Amino acid sequence: MRKVAEIEAPDKRKKLALRTMILIGVFCMLFFFHSLLSQSTIGSVPLFWLLISTFIYTCFKILYEWYHYWDISVSKAPKTGEIYTVDIFTTFCAGEPYEMIQETLSAVLAIRYPHKTYLCDEADDPFLKEWCKANGVYHITRSTKENAKAGNINNALKQSSGELCVVLDPDHVPLPEFLDQIVDHFNNPEIGFVQIVQAYYNHHQSLIAKGAAQQTYQFYGPMMMTMNSYGTVQAIGANCTFRRTALESIGGHAAGLAEDMHTAMQLHAKGWKSVYVPAVLAKGLVPATLSAYYKQQLKWSRGVFELLVTSYLKLFRQFNWRQKLHYGLIPGFYLSGLVFLINFLIPIVSLLGDIYPVQINFSAFSIISLPLITSIVLIRLYVQRWVLEDDERGVHVVGGLLLIGTWWIFLTGMIYTIIRKKVPYIPTPKDLNAENNLKINLPNIFVFILSLIAIGYGLYNNLNPFSFIMAGIAGLNCFFMMFMFVAGEELKWQKYQFRYKLIHFLLNYLHNAKKQFWLFRRRVYAGIRNIALMLIVLVVCFSFYLIWYPLKTESGRQNSFRKKTCFFQVFLPLQKIKVFLLSA
Repeated sequence: MRKVAEIEAPDKRKKLALRTMILIGVFCMLFFFHSLLSQSTIGSVPLFWLLISTFIYTCFKILYEWYHYWDISVSKAPKTGEIYTVDIFTTFCAGEPYEMIQETLSAVLAIRYPHKTYLCDEADDPFLKEWCKANGVYHITRSTKENAKAGNINNALKQSSGELCVVLDPDHVPLPEFLDQIVDHFNNPEIGFVQIVQAYYNHHQSLIAKGAAQQTYQFYGPMMMTMNSYGTVQAIGANCTFRRTALESIGGHAAGLAEDMHTAMQLHAKGWKSVYVPAVLAKGLVPATLSAYYKQQLKWSRGVFELLVTSYLKLFRQFNWRQKLHYGLIPGFYLSGLVFLINFLIPIVSLLGDIYPVQINFSAFSIISLPLITSIVLIRLYVQRWVLEDDERGVHVVGGLLLIGTWWIFLTGMIYTIIRKKVPYIPTPKDLNAENNLKINLPNIFVFILSLIAIGYGLYNNLNPFSFIMAGIAGLNCFFMMFMFVAGEELKWQKYQFRYKLIHFLLNYLHNAKKQFWLFRRRVYAGIRNIALMLIVLVVCFSFYLIWYPLKTESGRQNSFRKKTCFFQVFLPLQKIKVFLLSA
């Protein structure tokens, strides 16, 4: 495993360019809603406002990202100070592979900074007990199993004494220099914990692993880096180093399904500060099967919603305003389950009921949305200067598809929170066994079938342009659902490539072509990042030219245009803007 250098903070020029793009993006967002909310665009009122609600949610989510891109920073490495005593904890639960635990413990023992290594063994496994004894690892177990991982860590805290405590997941393998870039931050007595990147070494194992990893790249890059500026650095379940006295001040590691976030909330409420070090100093496993990924996401969504309705309300007054905003908005990510469901239902209801949410020409909608879409894409590509590794840059299509296909898991987590149904704390499965995912894909299959029925009925019943648009959207939703089915069954199908030479040859050819495309794509992305601001300005100017041009046509053609389409009606508010600008 190679060491990856820390990311440098943006200079003044890059920060100015990024902030300019964000301001343009906000303007494009306001213009989009101003145009879409024109009275002439409203079709079916209920469907229209359902559609607007999904747009509002999506834009708030984008604004949340841009808020974090506004002030990207890197905490400067402090001068070497005192030597700390350090305890490093990793956990074991029955059924986890011995090889994984041994690899992690061996890597922990190889860390250069002086420390003690502890295995918090929930199973009191005889084999691991002997292995730890032979290799100088402190083996700890407990008889009372409560509070899952948090209780396991707290039990180890009682039997250790290090000034700093590192929590490592059993699948995360650290570098020998793991602690070198961390410990000196504790020279500041206000620092309660230091978080580093959570990176993965198995993200090429499957589409599920690739998508799950892609969903983390922006978060562990520019978003977490900005949390350094805002005082909201989030503790993650793995690779986090705590000051013992900070944990003691809140009664130990906080419990819950989202125990890492809960611990960070408690520490921030107590006034402790946190630091994020953007360096890959350990790599672990990301879920590679659909069932493992779904179990992880259900645990997180249920845990985060629970914190919103319990701990957040209790600790609200103790947070500063940045932390109130931070911990209040994080659960909004999992509201996407409900929003995706609405997006699936709108074209289905529209096609089956022959009603439409908006009465707008498709070309008109494309023009008013083009500046906003361009801003979203280019800002995201631009901030990828500050993701951690080259293969983390890109559009992250697989991660987006996987997120859409997880809608019902997020929705389940929200419903479980409302009805107060408990979800057991189960470690994310680490195996890579082929499995039958038909049952857990049933909600997606149902959406797929219902969308196909709606497409067939809608086009049979009516062939107007709005029916084709809704059918196209429903067809896209079918593609999303089909992706989840293919990704879920991928491991089962992989075995066939070794049985049939032709399939094996084609896959190797595809892999080599993909590698060449990846190198080409990387050059393209680098070029786009360099001219991102100019591209946004050009697209905005071009779009507004297309809007302004009909206003300059002769009145006869204008009147005809108005009668034939509703394109011009969408831009009636722009006439007022134009008059205002000319008079000014």
